[in-house]
Amino acid sequence: MIVPEPRPDRFFPPDKVWRLSELMTLWRAARDAGTTLSPHDQAQLQTLVDEELQATVLRAEERKKV
Repeated sequence: MIVPEPRPDRFFPPDKVWRLSELMTLWRAARDAGTTLSPHDQAQLQTLVDEELQATVLRAEERKKV
């Protein structure tokens, strides 16, 4: 699944967009170096990915109502 770059909105606020972007940058660097994120960062990344996916669903449901 490809999810576009998140943009802040009422479903996924700017602070979460910023943190998700930061964690994705760290994840890519770790991947390229053959390492992994810390358990804390990995858990936070997974949580934010899940939240953004839910926000995507909410946006789609809102568009259906129009």
